[in-house]
Amino acid sequence: MSKIVHSSTDLNNTILDHIQSARRKGSSLDLHIKSGNRQGIVQIRSGQLLSATTGKLNGNGAVLTLVSLENTTIAIDEQSAPAPKNISLSLEQILHYTSSLQTQSEKQIPVDEEKYLEDALLLFFQFKNKQAAELLLRILRQNRFYYPAWLWQSRLLTRDDYIIKALDEAYRWGNDDRDIWRESRKMRPQLEDIPESVKRCVFCWSLLDEGTTCGHCKASLIVTGQPLASDIKQEEIQQSLVYYHRALEKDPENARIAYTLSLGSFNLKQYEKALPLMRDAVRLSPQSTLYRKSLSLLLTLAKANDRNPEPEARKEPRHQSSQVTVMMVEDSKTSRKVLSMLFERLGYRIVEAENGAEAMAKAQSASIDLILLDLMLPDINGHELLPKLRQLKGMKNIPVIMLTGRQDSTDRLLGIQSGASEYVTKPFDPKKLTELVQQYIKKTRDPNKAPLPSLTTNTLKADQPTAPATGISKQQTGESQKRGTPVISPASVKNSQKSIFVIEDSQTSRKVISMILGRNGYHIHEATTGQEALELAPNIQPDLILLDVMLPDTTGYNILPQLKEMPHIKDLPVVMLTGKTAPSDRMKGMLAGSNEYLTKPFNPQKLLSVIRGYL
Repeated sequence: MSKIVHSSTDLNNTILDHIQSARRKGSSLDLHIKSGNRQGIVQIRSGQLLSATTGKLNGNGAVLTLVSLENTTIAIDEQSAPAPKNISLSLEQILHYTSSLQTQSEKQIPVDEEKYLEDALLLFFQFKNKQAAELLLRILRQNRFYYPAWLWQSRLLTRDDYIIKALDEAYRWGNDDRDIWRESRKMRPQLEDIPESVKRCVFCWSLLDEGTTCGHCKASLIVTGQPLASDIKQEEIQQSLVYYHRALEKDPENARIAYTLSLGSFNLKQYEKALPLMRDAVRLSPQSTLYRKSLSLLLTLAKANDRNPEPEARKEPRHQSSQVTVMMVEDSKTSRKVLSMLFERLGYRIVEAENGAEAMAKAQSASIDLILLDLMLPDINGHELLPKLRQLKGMKNIPVIMLTGRQDSTDRLLGIQSGASEYVTKPFDPKKLTELVQQYIKKTRDPNKAPLPSLTTNTLKADQPTAPATGISKQQTGESQKRGTPVISPASVKNSQKSIFVIEDSQTSRKVISMILGRNGYHIHEATTGQEALELAPNIQPDLILLDVMLPDTTGYNILPQLKEMPHIKDLPVVMLTGKTAPSDRMKGMLAGSNEYLTKPFNPQKLLSVIRGYL
């Protein structure tokens, strides 16, 4: 390995020159960058800019932060080892953003971003929002690309336009950050048709309606004698309580923190923790009627709980019933609907869970024969959840098939190491998945039979050349889509002249829709984001558009008017697909230019009927 060390005080030109030179030469380099206390790395492979990391930042925010530094030292290593890809910006976009920074003449006093963020979070959880916002703004004035500050800034705001702006900035620079992805996915549906000013949940920062229960995490926002929601997102509440405990240590006379901690423990039914905290809240703020009433209710609930402790969930002896039970842990309603239809046809009983907390609760109260586990869940990932499930009574040897859109061999190894029996990549072949499940069920129900051969090394990969249900291999599909040409199913020729443009970010939903439409002879074009749809639309001539309302970078309501500006799209029928059922949402879809508004999970026959009605 050869190493070149280069120092410069003109980093904008220096780093970008190295990147441009590497692109021309097809070089593979690691650029190690240091400026004061800041260190980072930019990785280039075969001339392609792949990844950047510095401090808490990865991806777009990291590379733009690094190229914006001054007085730097750069060490350049020639490398052959593979590097992950976490940068989505092109070099031209990076040049655009850095040139715009160069035009800003005002210099800010340097701040320690990570220290300021830590201080801002402490103030945030002490309910000192104004001071927290000032610190976050100081970070962002120095470094617009420091996306954790945008994330927490979005949680402080109460005006919808400001929230959207902050989320957009966080998503643009934090493109590889899981917390940013989750926040965007959670908040965007909430930002439709909201009042100008809103209130936030103290546990997950979702927007609140007029009720006393958070619509997202399901936490009760008051101490009540009414039953709590059965689907409370315990993981999210527990994560927030960690921050509140730190805040109380620094500000022990803050009654509001004590009350919030007590309320969180109440939602987790941990009355022994909730009571002393509520007593502290009353002591610190004796004039508060809310705190006094809450303490009285907690005392009553704690006494009732002592007299009548909750019995352990009754469990039927495993396999006493002849019906097979499959638990699906999947946050996508459409995926759950499709899988339910698939296995109910086999006579299986289906238990559904949309997050890790719900899966833990239902696994303890039902006799499970097999688990289908999605890797990416709203509150935890499958690798972390599976060992917890294995610790439950009777779950140690239950077969678990992990479903994921990630095909990296490292992810597959992690899945197996965490206790998965199989690792199936999405989009999966329904026939092969049912056969796989049936084999494991057969082994589970008849343990005296010889062990089945392991299928771990022959998982159902998306690019596997075996013919899926539509009659077309994934490889063929991918090649066709790269060329922007329709995918044609030989199953039917009666619709061979009709093509449908599917704009949907869920890989599983696209697979299901493609399978349904492909079997009926339609051509398929696919786009996963609004930007991709706008880039592909001028090059295709569809006959109908299927448009998801919630996309990673925009909404269907916003993208449809832009598509309708194209002459060949203007008069096409558009069917919107969404999980939102409110009449106001339907009206928004119609006003944006859609002809139909189907809610998820949709009925395949109804979808076909609607499409045929227009075509």
